Amino acid sequence: MKKKPMFKFGLPVTLILFVLLVIYLIFAFTRKPKSNQTYIYKEKFLKEDDFANLVKELTHYNECLDASKEIAVNVIRFNLTVDTNSSGSLHPVTAILKKYEPAIRQLAGQDNIYLAKNFPIEYRKYVPGSFMRKHIDTLIYKIPQYECVLTLSNTTDSVTNMKDVPVKAAPNSLMMVKALGIEHEVTPVTKGERKFLKFIFTETDERA
Repeated sequence: MKKKPMFKFGLPVTLILFVLLVIYLIFAFTRKPKSNQTYIYKEKFLKEDDFANLVKELTHYNECLDASKEIAVNVIRFNLTVDTNSSGSLHPVTAILKKYEPAIRQLAGQDNIYLAKNFPIEYRKYVPGSFMRKHIDTLIYKIPQYECVLTLSNTTDSVTNMKDVPVKAAPNSLMMVKALGIEHEVTPVTKGERKFLKFIFTETDERA
């Protein structure tokens, strides 16, 4: 007497295998990249009221910004961790950026990154003659950091070339570039000006 096979692969099993294959393919092609995501660009990043409050707060620094010049860019660097006028409370600029830590983590696909504690927030302005040559961001921390640019205003004719992709930074847009990632440049400004904040999100405080 012939033994009956223990398993019989009929239509139901084949259908199940097909469905599992489809689910796998959907997951593989739609999941958000994590550590290999080298740059991110997001418009309308802050809520309108937060953006307005941020721009208003930074007007207090405009005179200092105009007076400060480093080669091809106006820049002031300051430690905005603590507001010296309010006894240990976060500076309004820092408070707004920290408020959006979860959104930045989600964009990067990294749950452990945070606003760097030991690196200054920079308020910068590009004017005619400003530019940035092609480069790849180097390591500042032991784990590659994200260098973030939050554009406040932009009337320039300049673009940021992410390798071969030109990006025109709109007001209230966030650009994030991962260290050791993509080569990029800022083309020369011939008219207008662009104001922005530059800050870092990191996974560790340990310097490279």
